[in-house]
Amino acid sequence: RKMLIKNNIIFIVSLLFFVILTTSFNYETSVQKIPSYMLDKMYSIDGEYGETEDINLKDEISQEEYKNTIEGIEKFVLDNHILFDSISRQDFSKECKKAIQNEKAHTIIDTQMECKRLISSLRQGHFGIRNDYYTEILPIRFMKFKDGYYIYYSDDNKEVAAAKILDINGVPIKKVIEKVSKYFYGENKVFTETNSMRGIMHYDFLKKENIVNGEKVQFKLEKNGRIYYKEITPIKTGKWKFKKIKSDFNEIYKDTGFENIHEVKKLSNITINPLDKIYIRKKLFYLQNKNDSLIIHFNSCTENDKYTIDKFEKELNDNLKTNKPLKIVIDIRFNTGGHSYVYSPILKEIMLYKLQNPKTKTKLLIGNLTYSAGGEACINTMRNIDNIEIIGTDSSSTINNTFGINNVFYISSIKSICSYGDTLIRSEYTIEDIYNHNYKNYDFDENMLTPDFHAEQSFADYMIGNDPAMNYALRDEGDSSLINKLQSIIN
Repeated sequence: RKMLIKNNIIFIVSLLFFVILTTSFNYETSVQKIPSYMLDKMYSIDGEYGETEDINLKDEISQEEYKNTIEGIEKFVLDNHILFDSISRQDFSKECKKAIQNEKAHTIIDTQMECKRLISSLRQGHFGIRNDYYTEILPIRFMKFKDGYYIYYSDDNKEVAAAKILDINGVPIKKVIEKVSKYFYGENKVFTETNSMRGIMHYDFLKKENIVNGEKVQFKLEKNGRIYYKEITPIKTGKWKFKKIKSDFNEIYKDTGFENIHEVKKLSNITINPLDKIYIRKKLFYLQNKNDSLIIHFNSCTENDKYTIDKFEKELNDNLKTNKPLKIVIDIRFNTGGHSYVYSPILKEIMLYKLQNPKTKTKLLIGNLTYSAGGEACINTMRNIDNIEIIGTDSSSTINNTFGINNVFYISSIKSICSYGDTLIRSEYTIEDIYNHNYKNYDFDENMLTPDFHAEQSFADYMIGNDPAMNYALRDEGDSSLINKLQSIIN
């Protein structure tokens, strides 16, 4: 009898276990981790591809597929992502469940935007969907300057180029950025705003936020003191093209453009060129000597066949020995990141030179694009070089904990890849005892790196190539030494 009861218990437990296994949700049907060997295939330009699919992003997906997508993201992120510092795991789950309750018809593009919003709620710039899909795009580009938001890319319409944006369809431009920012949240307000400006060009975000609804978008502009209105027609992308990556792994598709891509590519040839550019974008890093100063333009923490850090380290060493600069300016304003190791040899050369020439002044330039490994380069410079002056604007760089981003997962319903982190990178500010190092450049409330002296371009500065931050860094500071001043008076 006891044996019979025992067998029945074992049977019931086994049955329950089987039921749980067969009825529980498996996120791998909608979301899957991509192994490292697949990453090269995904990023390769000349990869091996299978069949091609033409997809209309306005096509609807079923409520079941939409639900599986959101649940898949929720469960994958909770199981695999390491850092929840701006939102709790519980609140993230609540946001996902709230999104699932929305039972209206869902298109592919709507679903991707909703996924972006959910992932963005963690407020981590490294964590997010990398594919920017859209069905329509505005034929303009704009940037933020000290005196407002100005269009620097446009179509052939001269009325639009170089104009200041006041509002879009009656909504003030700052409010538009605020509405769109929920899809582009980062660690701080600077990162969020910088990336949101890119999103405004995508008509789908404006439509989802009820800023636009027709075939044209009305801009309120200001130029040469005149305020006027201009209607701008978005470019329709048509169907997007996706190619299946050949692999023994599960089905993964890579986008290869869209039907009207030639119309969008024209925009890159229509731009307002300033009289003098303050940096050369195509160069990853380069040197510039001005009078008794050496400027190190460090635009990227990456390398390629043309720009290698070993070659640049030797070039920097030779320059320091030959020119013996009295001031070193390190320009990291345009460095959005890459690999941390790239900057180490540069910092080593500067530190060695400073040991031999302790009176050499050091300036560090930061800006809204300074982020990730670029921001880490700034912090390491501040920690290891005394009496350094920080010049520029508030940066996108986080000063709190972050994570590595060498991991991605794939969302099949929207054919998108998303980066996530499984390795925590701690920002420990008590681990080193640094002489003369203070923390006034760390805004812990806003989680960003800030300058000692704020210097920002106006649009007029941009057009004539004037660089207030560099001008201030290169200023003649004279000799502040009291002994030397007295000697100069005596002599």
